[in-house]
Amino acid sequence: MYCYNQATSMDHVIPFARGGADDLSNLVPICGRCNRLKGDRTPVEWATRVFMNDRWSGDGTVQGGGRPGGLSLRELHTKAHEEGLEVLDAVEKVLTEIANVERWRWFLWSTSINYPGTVGIEFYRSFMQDRIKVAEAAGWPEVRPAHYRT
Repeated sequence: MYCYNQATSMDHVIPFARGGADDLSNLVPICGRCNRLKGDRTPVEWATRVFMNDRWSGDGTVQGGGRPGGLSLRELHTKAHEEGLEVLDAVEKVLTEIANVERWRWFLWSTSINYPGTVGIEFYRSFMQDRIKVAEAAGWPEVRPAHYRT
């Protein structure tokens, strides 16, 4: 969810250690590495830390911070903020998808290769892109066989 690696566990968006609910409305798929790195941070705190850590130089200064041709600290903070907003957009998209019962029911019955199985959600989004668009436009039509609908 936070990267393009296969999700292997679920992450509490609002960390459980900080009062977040242990409920689907607060859980998103995450790979093990991102889960360890995120720890008990919120998505924005995690994204800001990742963004800023990538910009520290080996001598303990900010790469480009205030130097000619580089970014100012304000510009770096603004870019980190934008990264955080992108992460929030992605989290909200996934939470909306998880909450949509018709959507996940359609996915479960429309994938012939044991969804979610051993390949990640990004594979299915890519592999079934056209079918997903048609189904979404149709309001995630019922695809379960009639004998399973009771």
